[in-house]
Amino acid sequence: MVFGIYPGGPAGTVGPSGVVAPEDPEKRLAALGQLRAPGRPFVLHLYASYSGPGGASAEQQVGQQVADYGAAGFLTELVLTYRPVDGGSPADVRGFVSFVRSTVRSLGPDGGLVSLQVTNEANVTNAPNASDGYYAGAKDALIQGVIAGKDEARRGGFAQVRVGFNWAYATGPSEQAFWRYLAQQGGAAFVGSLDWVGLDAYPGTWGPSLGSGDPATSTRQFMRSVLTTLRSKYTPLAGIPRTVPLQICESGYPTGLGRTEAMQVTVMRASIDAVDQARAAENVTGYRWFDLRDADSSSSSFEQQYGIMRDDYSPKMGFSAYHRLIASLSVPH
Repeated sequence: MVFGIYPGGPAGTVGPSGVVAPEDPEKRLAALGQLRAPGRPFVLHLYASYSGPGGASAEQQVGQQVADYGAAGFLTELVLTYRPVDGGSPADVRGFVSFVRSTVRSLGPDGGLVSLQVTNEANVTNAPNASDGYYAGAKDALIQGVIAGKDEARRGGFAQVRVGFNWAYATGPSEQAFWRYLAQQGGAAFVGSLDWVGLDAYPGTWGPSLGSGDPATSTRQFMRSVLTTLRSKYTPLAGIPRTVPLQICESGYPTGLGRTEAMQVTVMRASIDAVDQARAAENVTGYRWFDLRDADSSSSSFEQQYGIMRDDYSPKMGFSAYHRLIASLSVPH
């Protein structure tokens, strides 16, 4: 697999967002350099947001980061979120498609940009700070954005830019409707533009609890079940074949009240073990941990403590654990 991480601290929250400790670019870059394994690709999962006409372009938001990380030998994967300030409209869908196209034209020439995720969690409708499904037109933005992004990559000769989208683990009849909509409105043009499909899954955090038994076993069972469900139940509804790889776009386990660093390591190891075991059967090619450092290590909210480092960039137990997993399981350059 190819491993990666979201290198920031702030996270989209389901509850109210809190205080965020300031970023320190020098400490962040040094930490990332320690985390990756020599001779192995390591992908940094970045975010840029469409907010509506006149909003900042992706190049303005993260273009310098993409360039700086590339110069330091990292690869980047850019998530283009659909978060129109007016709540979403057909005009916003068209604006988002233009946003996607301009992003590929401006950042595609940078060879370090290897992946484009179009929208974020468009199937989740109740979390406006974290997920795009809250905004009207999100599914259409996903479909049309994927087609436009791949079209621009082909036109520009940016063969390294792989285009995909993600789905957040959820259950219920609305999930089948989501995937059927992609088939009905996207069709062959949509599927033919896809290079990968992503999964966001947070064992023991969002979804079923880990229960009172062995947390490692529960985590493995959860991850295996989610991957099998995505591959065998949902992607076929959209006409997406098994030849299109899956990748884990976000997975993590925050620390905080009742959540120890040792527990974070247990869930991390079990999650990655489950994904690695399913890699061949389900065609899984990548794993991204969320995230590098806490937003606020003093907060009582676990949503502020996803990091494998504290907000001052001192490492938790998970930092060295993730480094060892990267070194042992990632593909060489």
